[in-house]
Amino acid sequence: MNWGDYHRLREVARIDGSRRGIIHAAGIVQALLLLALLFVIGVALAVIVVDPSSSVAQFRGAEGITLARIPLTPPTEAIPSSSEPSATVLQARKIAAQGMLSVILAVGLVILVGMTMLDSLRRWAIARLSARFAAGIRRQIHRQMYRFGQSSLPTEGMGPTLELFSQHVDDLRDGFRAGLDQRWRLPVTLAGLTLLGLALGGWLTLFLIILVTLLAFLVSSLIRRNAETAETADRNASMKMSLLQEDLGQIRTVRVFSIESVDNRRFDAHLEDYREADATRLRFDRDFGPGTTLLLGISGTLALGMIGFLLIAGRLELPAAILLPVTLALMVRCFTQINLMNQDRRRAARAASSVVSFLDRRPEILQVPNAKFLSPVRERIVLENVTVEGPTGRRLLEGVSLELAAGSKTAVMGRDEDSKQALVCLLPRLLDPRTGRVRMDGLDLREVTLESLRAQVATVFQSDLIFSDTVAFNIGLGDPSYDLPRLIDAAKQTHAHHIIQDLPEGYDTFVGPMGHYLRIDEQYRIALARAWLFDPSILIIEEPTFPIEDSIKPLIDDAIARLCQGRTVVFLAHRLSTIRACDRVVVLHNGRIEGLGTAKELQATSKLYRHLQYVEFNQFAAGGIEAGQM
Repeated sequence: MNWGDYHRLREVARIDGSRRGIIHAAGIVQALLLLALLFVIGVALAVIVVDPSSSVAQFRGAEGITLARIPLTPPTEAIPSSSEPSATVLQARKIAAQGMLSVILAVGLVILVGMTMLDSLRRWAIARLSARFAAGIRRQIHRQMYRFGQSSLPTEGMGPTLELFSQHVDDLRDGFRAGLDQRWRLPVTLAGLTLLGLALGGWLTLFLIILVTLLAFLVSSLIRRNAETAETADRNASMKMSLLQEDLGQIRTVRVFSIESVDNRRFDAHLEDYREADATRLRFDRDFGPGTTLLLGISGTLALGMIGFLLIAGRLELPAAILLPVTLALMVRCFTQINLMNQDRRRAARAASSVVSFLDRRPEILQVPNAKFLSPVRERIVLENVTVEGPTGRRLLEGVSLELAAGSKTAVMGRDEDSKQALVCLLPRLLDPRTGRVRMDGLDLREVTLESLRAQVATVFQSDLIFSDTVAFNIGLGDPSYDLPRLIDAAKQTHAHHIIQDLPEGYDTFVGPMGHYLRIDEQYRIALARAWLFDPSILIIEEPTFPIEDSIKPLIDDAIARLCQGRTVVFLAHRLSTIRACDRVVVLHNGRIEGLGTAKELQATSKLYRHLQYVEFNQFAAGGIEAGQM
């Protein structure tokens, strides 16, 4: 287990070591308070069971060792002349014992209140520091994402990173919290309980510790075997259920071929198999089976018998006999918590390895020193023999060469969404090609500043139309230079202004999750308004695949038409009208350009183009393509 990665992440998250030290010190104090409370309980029990004729209550442990002496003689009591104290003296001692018991209980209550308050403060501090630890790591992952290009791909890019961002960081947080809470507190508690147990019971405590250890080993073995049996039974039952579901799904064929009697026998046989498998699964669905219960019963009887025999023989006093099982139970609880803590920390160490590997990855998008400023494209964009690979090594683009004239409109078609997205994401340098170059007006995009390049490009992707924020933020993206009149003008250009006016707080309305709900077409128009406001020279638009009401389509068409004027536009097209209105259509297949030309030219020359029309738009075209040719 590589703990170096875990410790490094603590530094990355900027967790103050002094705060952790204070929490650990408070945990040790809490453990000592627990031991003090147990000792006070033992003293209180000694006072409760003291012989009325005795002037001293003694809290004794193993072999008659006195752990505490509590005088019960009133200060004014004289030494009696006879060996037997008088009734008055006995009454005075009872009153003194009651007073001493009150003091002891008050001390115990103060310890309990102090321990509770300290535990509450520790929990608060641990929760805050653990959340800060997780937030610090998530911040680093977020910043690292800026340096990578694969996050731009819809299917290949975000999956592993989202798992890293959520599950792995949660594992790290849980391991950090467990260590912060229990790493020092539990060993101190366990050591103190062991010493207290030895003081109370001596060899009896050693015997019970060995018994509990043996019991824990046997019980864990039984539980593990029970879990394995339950898992096997569950898989078997699931397989049998799949056969039953298949039988239900074949009803139509059964009816057509009139084999109801055969199907009934087959179904009944499958149902009987499932009943047996289900019964086995239900039998082993609990952690504690009969064997575990028997072991617990035998161990409890042995422990109780040993304590009882020693108590009857006078070798163990009642306070110690009561306190000893409590001490042993707390020891067992400490062992259990230590085991759980170690499991959490091992998961955290495994997660740390994945997170550190991600943070150490070499950035894919770099800016060279002395990079040049890129002016708005005036002539052409050229892709020269470009090859792009996904994070799994799959070729998304292979040897793609393409020229886009400034001010032209180009539609990209294909069945592979990642390939289409990879092509358009090369333009704002969200991706870099593995081989080949992308040039704008002769300048290699690797040689220009990212700021000047991305100032020329705006995107409208249907997977990320709006942020969970105000409408004003969604259009202006928090840039204070865009005042409200400019936001309103952009919204009017894309027919979104009247939608926004109807919202509860207009442009200040919070939209998205936990905010005001917007229809998808409304979100799309707001995204178009954002693109209008930033006035790019290059525009990438993914057309919506969701259903749009007929009354809304002309509004979106007009908004896009206004937006495209005087700009170089690349469409991820999903409508025939857009494809036919573009200057050129690029047809991608297996990462290569399989067709390039106007819609009319491709209609006549490309079987793949006609097939895509048929698949996506249900347009029957002459000269269809066979499935085998794909």
